[in-house]
Amino acid sequence: MHNKVRVAAVQAECCYFDLQAAVEKTCKLIVQAASKGCDMVAFPEVWIPCYPGWIWQRPIDFEMVGDYMKNSLKIDSPEMERICACAGENRISVMLGFSENYDNSLYLAQAFIGKDGKIKMNRRKIKPTHVERTLYGDGSGASLLNVVDEPGVGRVGGLSCWEHSQPLLRYHTYSQGEDIHVAAWPPMNYYKSFPEGSALWSQCREGAHNLSTTHAIEGNCFVVLASSFFTKEGVDRMQLGDGKLYHIGGGGCAAIIAPDGRKLTEDLGEEEEGLLIADCDPDEILKVKAMLDVHGHYSRPDLLWLGVDYREKKQVRAEGAENPLLS
Repeated sequence: MHNKVRVAAVQAECCYFDLQAAVEKTCKLIVQAASKGCDMVAFPEVWIPCYPGWIWQRPIDFEMVGDYMKNSLKIDSPEMERICACAGENRISVMLGFSENYDNSLYLAQAFIGKDGKIKMNRRKIKPTHVERTLYGDGSGASLLNVVDEPGVGRVGGLSCWEHSQPLLRYHTYSQGEDIHVAAWPPMNYYKSFPEGSALWSQCREGAHNLSTTHAIEGNCFVVLASSFFTKEGVDRMQLGDGKLYHIGGGGCAAIIAPDGRKLTEDLGEEEEGLLIADCDPDEILKVKAMLDVHGHYSRPDLLWLGVDYREKKQVRAEGAENPLLS
């Protein structure tokens, strides 16, 4: 990362349970960001096909889960190929948040697509949050390798939503030397939108911005916070109107944050679509690192250190014995 890098954070309404429409809208936003001179564009958490807001009210809804699975995105699919081709044709890097369908098991995933149109990283949220675990499986060791060195952009990393509340995971991400971090969030309403005592401050827009700002300060990196939002269409489609969370629409909270914690963009309305764009100057990283580097001169590895297991734990693997079919 040598010259200024122009990045875009998506704030938009998803295409509820419609994979083909979601791919079409994704490509339009990629083209739009490229036309504005952006080097990278970041999408929200499970942008494709949408954030499953109903799970916070009805953990069991077989019909809705079935529709969601059918419209989730497979890595090896024509739909993903189309998104990659769009990134390559427009010479723009993409961090895509999506529900990954792997043999009809779902994972809350992020993929980094380079300017050459190739997938350079695919990771899964290592621990889905609370009732998300009724729908998504866990990521494994390879999901810790969440930072990519992209020519012309810099070292780009990503985490989803409340992964930003996990200090060990954040620290490991810092250790990989991020220049730009993509914080992918679902719709996050203002705390005041909820009846008193019905939601945590940390579950709301204020909490998302707080955690993302902390990541920028601790990680000495630019943070591109991408967010979706719900409208009445989404509330009705997922039958959310009688709940206490995701039942009121809104929730767009996209922003771009500097390495010292300053917000570089002006907020859009909660239900306003657009790209928030900022030029990231790598010299800003040098300024903050001179003062504070939690993985460098401001660390004490002789006292405190982090252990990591990168192994990908497959469901079927040979351990301590040869495969009898090969002997």
